[in-house]
Amino acid sequence: MQVFNAFMKIMKKKVVISVMYLWVFAIIGIAIAFSDGGTALFEQNSLRICVFDEDNTPESRALCDFLDKDNELVTLENDRDIILDALYYDRVNYVLTIKKGYAEKLAAGNTDDLFESMKMHDSYSTVYMGQILNEYAGTVSAFIAGGNDVVTSVGKAADVLSQDAEVNTASFGEEDNAVLSGNASLFFRYLPYIILGTVMSTLCPVLLKLGKKDIRFRTNCSGLSPGSYMVQLFAASTVFITAVWLVFMVIGAIINGGMYSGTAWLAVLNSFIYTLFSAAMTVFVVSFEPSNLVLTILTQIFTLSTSFLCGIFIQQEFLGDSVLAAARFMPTYWYVRVNRMLAGEEPFDSSLAVTSLLIETAFAAAFAVLAVLVRRAWYGRASAVTA
Repeated sequence: MQVFNAFMKIMKKKVVISVMYLWVFAIIGIAIAFSDGGTALFEQNSLRICVFDEDNTPESRALCDFLDKDNELVTLENDRDIILDALYYDRVNYVLTIKKGYAEKLAAGNTDDLFESMKMHDSYSTVYMGQILNEYAGTVSAFIAGGNDVVTSVGKAADVLSQDAEVNTASFGEEDNAVLSGNASLFFRYLPYIILGTVMSTLCPVLLKLGKKDIRFRTNCSGLSPGSYMVQLFAASTVFITAVWLVFMVIGAIINGGMYSGTAWLAVLNSFIYTLFSAAMTVFVVSFEPSNLVLTILTQIFTLSTSFLCGIFIQQEFLGDSVLAAARFMPTYWYVRVNRMLAGEEPFDSSLAVTSLLIETAFAAAFAVLAVLVRRAWYGRASAVTA
Protein backbone atom coordinates (compact mmCIF):
# COMPACT_ATOMS: atom_id res chain seq x y z
CA MET A 1 0.00 0.00 0.00
CA GLN A 2 2.93 2.33 -0.67
CA VAL A 3 1.01 4.50 -3.17
CA PHE A 4 -2.05 4.65 -0.93
CA ASN A 5 0.04 5.78 2.06
CA ALA A 6 1.95 8.31 -0.03
CA PHE A 7 -1.34 9.74 -1.31
CA MET A 8 -2.64 10.20 2.23
CA LYS A 9 0.61 11.85 3.41
CA ILE A 10 0.47 14.36 0.56
CA MET A 11 -3.24 14.97 1.19
CA LYS A 12 -2.48 15.64 4.86
CA LYS A 13 -0.04 18.38 3.87
CA LYS A 14 -2.57 19.94 1.49
CA VAL A 15 -5.60 19.52 3.74
CA VAL A 16 -5.91 23.28 4.34
CA ILE A 17 -6.22 24.04 0.62
CA SER A 18 -8.61 21.11 0.16
CA VAL A 19 -10.86 22.24 3.01
CA MET A 20 -10.84 25.78 1.64
CA TYR A 21 -12.01 24.63 -1.80
CA LEU A 22 -14.54 22.31 -0.20
CA TRP A 23 -16.21 25.00 1.86
CA VAL A 24 -16.13 27.55 -0.94
CA PHE A 25 -18.08 25.20 -3.19
CA ALA A 26 -20.30 24.18 -0.26
CA ILE A 27 -21.23 27.82 0.35
CA ILE A 28 -21.99 28.20 -3.36
CA GLY A 29 -24.29 25.16 -3.18
CA ILE A 30 -26.12 26.45 -0.10
CA ALA A 31 -26.56 29.89 -1.67
CA ILE A 32 -27.96 28.34 -4.85
CA ALA A 33 -30.32 26.06 -2.91
CA PHE A 34 -31.91 28.95 -1.04
CA SER A 35 -32.05 31.26 -4.05
CA ASP A 36 -35.38 31.88 -5.76
CA GLY A 37 -34.69 29.52 -8.61
CA GLY A 38 -38.24 29.04 -9.85
CA THR A 39 -40.36 32.09 -9.25
CA ALA A 40 -37.76 34.65 -10.35
CA LEU A 41 -38.42 33.69 -13.95
CA PHE A 42 -41.83 35.42 -13.84
CA GLU A 43 -40.98 38.28 -11.50
CA GLN A 44 -41.10 41.82 -12.91
CA ASN A 45 -38.09 43.95 -12.05
CA SER A 46 -38.51 47.51 -10.78
CA LEU A 47 -36.41 50.21 -12.44
CA ARG A 48 -35.34 53.66 -11.34
CA ILE A 49 -36.69 55.82 -14.16
CA CYS A 50 -36.26 59.51 -14.84
CA VAL A 51 -39.03 60.97 -17.07
CA PHE A 52 -38.78 64.28 -18.91
CA ASP A 53 -42.31 65.20 -20.01
CA GLU A 54 -41.94 67.70 -22.86
CA ASP A 55 -45.59 67.32 -23.86
CA ASN A 56 -47.06 68.02 -20.38
CA THR A 57 -50.59 66.92 -21.26
CA PRO A 58 -53.08 64.73 -19.36
CA GLU A 59 -52.13 61.88 -21.67
CA SER A 60 -48.40 62.18 -20.97
CA ARG A 61 -49.02 62.56 -17.23
CA ALA A 62 -51.17 59.41 -17.36
CA LEU A 63 -48.18 57.56 -18.83
CA CYS A 64 -46.02 58.82 -15.96
CA ASP A 65 -48.59 57.53 -13.45
CA PHE A 66 -48.63 54.17 -15.24
CA LEU A 67 -44.84 53.87 -15.02
CA ASP A 68 -44.88 54.91 -11.37
CA LYS A 69 -46.99 51.88 -10.38
CA ASP A 70 -44.22 49.29 -10.85
CA ASN A 71 -41.13 51.48 -10.92
CA GLU A 72 -39.46 54.27 -8.98
CA LEU A 73 -39.56 57.69 -10.65
CA VAL A 74 -36.41 59.73 -10.05
CA THR A 75 -36.08 63.47 -10.59
CA LEU A 76 -32.98 64.77 -12.35
CA GLU A 77 -31.92 68.06 -13.86
CA ASN A 78 -32.27 68.01 -17.63
CA ASP A 79 -28.55 68.25 -18.26
CA ARG A 80 -26.70 65.67 -20.34
CA ASP A 81 -23.67 65.48 -18.06
CA ILE A 82 -25.85 65.04 -14.97
CA ILE A 83 -27.91 62.36 -16.71
CA LEU A 84 -24.84 60.45 -17.88
CA ASP A 85 -23.34 60.68 -14.42
CA ALA A 86 -26.54 59.29 -12.84
CA LEU A 87 -26.64 56.44 -15.37
CA TYR A 88 -22.97 55.60 -14.85
CA TYR A 89 -23.28 55.42 -11.07
CA ASP A 90 -26.58 53.51 -11.34
CA ARG A 91 -28.69 56.16 -9.63
CA VAL A 92 -31.12 55.70 -12.52
CA ASN A 93 -31.54 52.76 -14.88
CA TYR A 94 -33.61 54.35 -17.62
CA VAL A 95 -34.12 57.94 -18.79
CA LEU A 96 -37.31 58.52 -20.80
CA THR A 97 -38.22 61.63 -22.73
CA ILE A 98 -41.86 62.02 -23.80
CA LYS A 99 -41.60 64.16 -26.91
CA LYS A 100 -43.66 67.24 -27.67
CA GLY A 101 -46.81 66.31 -29.60
CA TYR A 102 -47.23 62.95 -27.82
CA ALA A 103 -50.97 63.51 -27.18
CA GLU A 104 -51.65 64.73 -30.71
CA LYS A 105 -49.94 61.72 -32.28
CA LEU A 106 -51.88 59.32 -30.04
CA ALA A 107 -55.18 61.00 -31.02
CA ALA A 108 -54.21 60.57 -34.68
CA GLY A 109 -53.32 56.89 -34.14
CA ASN A 110 -49.63 57.50 -34.82
CA THR A 111 -47.33 55.59 -32.46
CA ASP A 112 -44.00 56.33 -34.18
CA ASP A 113 -41.31 58.54 -32.67
CA LEU A 114 -43.13 59.21 -29.40
CA PHE A 115 -40.19 58.69 -27.03
CA GLU A 116 -36.48 59.03 -26.62
CA SER A 117 -34.55 56.96 -24.12
CA MET A 118 -31.10 56.75 -22.58
CA LYS A 119 -29.59 53.82 -20.71
CA MET A 120 -26.11 52.79 -19.69
CA HIS A 121 -26.29 49.32 -21.25
CA ASP A 122 -28.86 46.93 -22.59
CA SER A 123 -30.28 44.48 -20.09
CA TYR A 124 -33.41 42.38 -19.85
CA SER A 125 -35.13 45.07 -17.75
CA THR A 126 -34.30 48.03 -19.99
CA VAL A 127 -35.25 46.15 -23.16
CA TYR A 128 -38.48 45.06 -21.48
CA MET A 129 -39.21 48.71 -20.57
CA GLY A 130 -38.93 49.67 -24.23
CA GLN A 131 -41.37 46.91 -25.12
CA ILE A 132 -43.80 48.11 -22.42
CA LEU A 133 -43.77 51.64 -23.81
CA ASN A 134 -44.42 50.42 -27.34
CA GLU A 135 -47.15 48.10 -26.10
CA TYR A 136 -48.75 50.94 -24.11
CA ALA A 137 -48.81 53.26 -27.12
CA GLY A 138 -50.14 50.50 -29.36
CA THR A 139 -52.90 49.61 -26.90
CA VAL A 140 -53.99 53.25 -26.60
CA SER A 141 -54.02 53.55 -30.37
CA ALA A 142 -56.12 50.37 -30.64
CA PHE A 143 -58.74 51.71 -28.21
CA ILE A 144 -58.88 55.00 -30.12
CA ALA A 145 -59.39 53.09 -33.37
CA GLY A 146 -62.26 51.28 -31.63
CA GLY A 147 -64.16 54.56 -31.19
CA ASN A 148 -63.04 55.63 -27.70
CA ASP A 149 -61.77 59.12 -26.92
CA VAL A 150 -58.13 59.64 -25.94
CA VAL A 151 -58.74 59.99 -22.19
CA THR A 152 -60.85 56.81 -22.05
CA SER A 153 -58.35 54.92 -24.20
CA VAL A 154 -55.46 55.91 -21.92
CA GLY A 155 -57.35 54.67 -18.85
CA LYS A 156 -58.35 51.37 -20.47
CA ALA A 157 -54.81 50.77 -21.74
CA ALA A 158 -53.42 51.26 -18.22
CA ASP A 159 -56.00 48.84 -16.79
CA VAL A 160 -55.28 46.19 -19.42
CA LEU A 161 -51.51 46.35 -19.06
CA SER A 162 -51.70 46.38 -15.26
CA GLN A 163 -53.41 43.01 -15.11
CA ASP A 164 -51.23 40.17 -13.81
CA ALA A 165 -51.24 36.80 -15.55
CA GLU A 166 -51.56 33.76 -13.32
CA VAL A 167 -48.66 31.37 -13.93
CA ASN A 168 -48.85 27.75 -12.83
CA THR A 169 -45.86 25.42 -12.97
CA ALA A 170 -46.76 21.89 -14.04
CA SER A 171 -45.44 19.17 -11.78
CA PHE A 172 -45.39 15.49 -12.57
CA GLY A 173 -44.26 14.36 -9.13
CA GLU A 174 -46.37 11.95 -7.13
CA GLU A 175 -47.45 13.40 -3.80
CA ASP A 176 -47.31 9.99 -2.11
CA ASN A 177 -43.58 9.60 -2.76
CA ALA A 178 -41.13 11.14 -0.28
CA VAL A 179 -39.05 13.13 -2.77
CA LEU A 180 -36.70 16.03 -2.20
CA SER A 181 -37.88 19.43 -1.07
CA GLY A 182 -37.76 22.33 -3.51
CA ASN A 183 -34.52 23.74 -2.11
CA ALA A 184 -32.90 20.30 -2.00
CA SER A 185 -33.91 19.63 -5.62
CA LEU A 186 -32.21 22.87 -6.62
CA PHE A 187 -29.12 21.92 -4.60
CA PHE A 188 -28.88 18.50 -6.30
CA ARG A 189 -29.48 20.09 -9.69
CA TYR A 190 -26.33 22.23 -9.33
CA LEU A 191 -24.37 19.49 -7.56
CA PRO A 192 -22.53 18.24 -10.71
CA TYR A 193 -20.99 21.69 -11.18
CA ILE A 194 -20.07 21.84 -7.49
CA ILE A 195 -18.73 18.27 -7.23
CA LEU A 196 -16.71 18.41 -10.45
CA GLY A 197 -15.19 21.73 -9.44
CA THR A 198 -14.42 20.51 -5.92
CA VAL A 199 -12.91 17.17 -6.97
CA MET A 200 -10.71 18.64 -9.69
CA SER A 201 -9.59 21.55 -7.49
CA THR A 202 -8.71 19.37 -4.48
CA LEU A 203 -7.63 16.06 -6.04
CA CYS A 204 -5.44 17.40 -8.84
CA PRO A 205 -2.71 18.98 -6.65
CA VAL A 206 -2.22 15.68 -4.82
CA LEU A 207 -2.13 13.62 -8.01
CA LEU A 208 0.26 16.07 -9.68
CA LYS A 209 2.59 15.87 -6.70
CA LEU A 210 2.43 12.08 -6.75
CA GLY A 211 2.97 11.97 -10.51
CA LYS A 212 6.08 14.12 -10.73
CA LYS A 213 8.58 12.78 -13.25
CA ASP A 214 11.28 11.79 -10.75
CA ILE A 215 8.76 10.09 -8.46
CA ARG A 216 7.11 8.35 -11.41
CA PHE A 217 10.44 7.10 -12.77
CA ARG A 218 11.45 5.88 -9.31
CA THR A 219 8.13 4.07 -8.99
CA ASN A 220 8.52 2.50 -12.41
CA CYS A 221 11.95 1.19 -11.44
CA SER A 222 10.53 -0.49 -8.36
CA GLY A 223 8.80 -3.82 -8.22
CA LEU A 224 5.38 -2.17 -8.19
CA SER A 225 3.40 -3.01 -11.31
CA PRO A 226 1.41 -0.33 -13.17
CA GLY A 227 -1.80 -2.22 -12.39
CA SER A 228 -1.10 -2.26 -8.66
CA TYR A 229 -0.13 1.41 -8.80
CA MET A 230 -3.45 2.39 -10.42
CA VAL A 231 -5.49 0.21 -8.08
CA GLN A 232 -3.95 1.90 -5.05
CA LEU A 233 -4.31 5.31 -6.65
CA PHE A 234 -7.98 4.75 -7.41
CA ALA A 235 -8.54 3.37 -3.90
CA ALA A 236 -6.98 6.42 -2.26
CA SER A 237 -8.90 8.78 -4.57
CA THR A 238 -12.14 6.94 -3.80
CA VAL A 239 -11.61 7.30 -0.07
CA PHE A 240 -10.98 11.02 -0.44
CA ILE A 241 -13.84 11.81 -2.82
CA THR A 242 -16.21 9.70 -0.68
CA ALA A 243 -15.39 11.97 2.25
CA VAL A 244 -16.06 15.01 0.07
CA TRP A 245 -19.31 13.49 -1.19
CA LEU A 246 -20.48 12.75 2.37
CA VAL A 247 -20.00 16.40 3.30
CA PHE A 248 -22.31 17.45 0.46
CA MET A 249 -24.84 14.76 1.35
CA VAL A 250 -25.00 16.05 4.93
CA ILE A 251 -25.53 19.56 3.59
CA GLY A 252 -28.23 18.24 1.26
CA ALA A 253 -29.99 16.48 4.13
CA ILE A 254 -30.00 19.70 6.16
CA ILE A 255 -31.40 21.64 3.21
CA ASN A 256 -33.97 18.87 2.66
CA GLY A 257 -35.19 19.29 6.22
CA GLY A 258 -34.31 15.79 7.39
CA MET A 259 -32.85 12.43 6.45
CA TYR A 260 -33.48 11.18 2.93
CA SER A 261 -36.33 8.73 2.48
CA GLY A 262 -38.19 7.04 -0.33
CA THR A 263 -37.11 7.95 -3.84
CA ALA A 264 -34.88 10.71 -2.42
CA TRP A 265 -32.20 8.02 -1.97
CA LEU A 266 -32.05 7.80 -5.76
CA ALA A 267 -30.69 11.36 -5.80
CA VAL A 268 -28.03 10.29 -3.29
CA LEU A 269 -27.02 7.32 -5.46
CA ASN A 270 -27.07 9.51 -8.55
CA SER A 271 -24.71 12.02 -6.95
CA PHE A 272 -22.34 9.28 -5.74
CA ILE A 273 -22.00 7.77 -9.21
CA TYR A 274 -21.33 11.22 -10.64
CA THR A 275 -18.69 11.78 -7.95
CA LEU A 276 -16.97 8.55 -9.03
CA PHE A 277 -17.04 9.79 -12.62
CA SER A 278 -15.51 13.12 -11.52
CA ALA A 279 -12.69 11.29 -9.74
CA ALA A 280 -12.02 8.97 -12.71
CA MET A 281 -11.93 11.88 -15.14
CA THR A 282 -9.61 13.81 -12.82
CA VAL A 283 -7.18 10.88 -12.63
CA PHE A 284 -7.32 10.58 -16.43
CA VAL A 285 -6.58 14.29 -16.97
CA VAL A 286 -3.73 14.34 -14.44
CA SER A 287 -2.18 11.31 -16.15
CA PHE A 288 -1.01 13.66 -18.92
CA GLU A 289 0.89 15.76 -16.35
CA PRO A 290 -0.59 19.16 -17.28
CA SER A 291 0.74 22.35 -15.74
CA ASN A 292 -1.22 24.14 -13.02
CA LEU A 293 -2.34 26.81 -15.49
CA VAL A 294 -3.54 24.25 -18.02
CA LEU A 295 -5.26 22.33 -15.23
CA THR A 296 -7.10 25.45 -14.06
CA ILE A 297 -8.25 26.17 -17.62
CA LEU A 298 -9.41 22.58 -18.11
CA THR A 299 -11.33 22.68 -14.83
CA GLN A 300 -13.19 25.80 -15.92
CA ILE A 301 -13.88 24.37 -19.38
CA PHE A 302 -15.22 21.06 -18.06
CA THR A 303 -17.38 22.50 -15.29
CA LEU A 304 -18.88 25.40 -17.26
CA SER A 305 -19.38 23.61 -20.59
CA THR A 306 -21.18 20.65 -19.05
CA SER A 307 -23.27 22.96 -16.87
CA PHE A 308 -24.44 25.07 -19.80
CA LEU A 309 -24.94 22.24 -22.31
CA CYS A 310 -26.55 19.61 -20.07
CA GLY A 311 -29.24 21.55 -18.25
CA ILE A 312 -27.72 22.81 -14.99
CA PHE A 313 -27.46 26.55 -15.59
CA ILE A 314 -30.13 26.50 -18.32
CA GLN A 315 -32.97 24.02 -17.89
CA GLN A 316 -33.18 21.30 -20.51
CA GLU A 317 -36.60 22.36 -21.79
CA PHE A 318 -35.07 25.66 -22.91
CA LEU A 319 -32.22 24.02 -24.83
CA GLY A 320 -32.42 23.24 -28.53
CA ASP A 321 -32.63 19.74 -29.96
CA SER A 322 -29.11 19.94 -31.39
CA VAL A 323 -27.68 20.98 -28.02
CA LEU A 324 -29.50 18.15 -26.21
CA ALA A 325 -28.34 15.68 -28.88
CA ALA A 326 -24.73 16.63 -28.16
CA ALA A 327 -25.33 16.68 -24.40
CA ARG A 328 -26.40 13.02 -24.45
CA PHE A 329 -22.73 12.12 -24.88
CA MET A 330 -21.97 13.63 -21.47
CA PRO A 331 -22.79 11.97 -18.13
CA THR A 332 -24.03 15.28 -16.72
CA TYR A 333 -27.02 15.14 -19.06
CA TRP A 334 -28.12 11.80 -17.62
CA TYR A 335 -27.55 13.02 -14.07
CA VAL A 336 -29.87 15.97 -14.77
CA ARG A 337 -32.51 13.67 -16.29
CA VAL A 338 -32.70 11.68 -13.05
CA ASN A 339 -32.83 14.85 -10.97
CA ARG A 340 -35.60 16.30 -13.14
CA MET A 341 -37.73 13.22 -12.53
CA LEU A 342 -37.15 13.45 -8.78
CA ALA A 343 -38.00 17.16 -8.83
CA GLY A 344 -41.29 16.47 -10.62
CA GLU A 345 -40.26 18.36 -13.76
CA GLU A 346 -41.01 15.29 -15.88
CA PRO A 347 -42.84 12.01 -15.24
CA PHE A 348 -40.87 9.49 -13.22
CA ASP A 349 -39.74 6.52 -15.31
CA SER A 350 -37.89 3.83 -13.35
CA SER A 351 -36.41 2.22 -16.47
CA LEU A 352 -35.09 5.58 -17.70
CA ALA A 353 -33.67 6.31 -14.24
CA VAL A 354 -31.83 2.98 -14.16
CA THR A 355 -30.58 3.50 -17.71
CA SER A 356 -29.29 6.97 -16.80
CA LEU A 357 -27.44 5.63 -13.76
CA LEU A 358 -25.88 2.84 -15.83
CA ILE A 359 -24.72 5.33 -18.48
CA GLU A 360 -23.09 7.47 -15.78
CA THR A 361 -21.40 4.36 -14.39
CA ALA A 362 -20.18 3.44 -17.88
CA PHE A 363 -18.61 6.89 -18.28
CA ALA A 364 -16.83 6.51 -14.93
CA ALA A 365 -15.53 3.05 -15.89
CA ALA A 366 -14.43 4.28 -19.32
CA PHE A 367 -12.36 7.12 -17.88
CA ALA A 368 -10.85 4.73 -15.31
CA VAL A 369 -9.78 2.37 -18.10
CA LEU A 370 -8.38 5.28 -20.11
CA ALA A 371 -6.40 6.42 -17.07
CA VAL A 372 -4.90 2.93 -16.73
CA LEU A 373 -3.97 2.86 -20.44
CA VAL A 374 -2.33 6.28 -20.22
CA ARG A 375 -0.42 5.15 -17.14
CA ARG A 376 0.83 2.07 -18.99
CA ALA A 377 1.91 4.27 -21.90
CA TRP A 378 3.86 6.54 -19.56
CA TYR A 379 5.37 3.46 -17.93
CA GLY A 380 6.59 2.22 -21.28
CA ARG A 381 8.02 5.62 -22.11
CA ALA A 382 9.85 5.77 -18.78
CA SER A 383 11.29 2.30 -19.36
CA ALA A 384 12.57 3.33 -22.78
CA VAL A 385 14.16 6.49 -21.40
CA THR A 386 15.79 4.54 -18.58
CA ALA A 387 17.16 1.99 -21.03
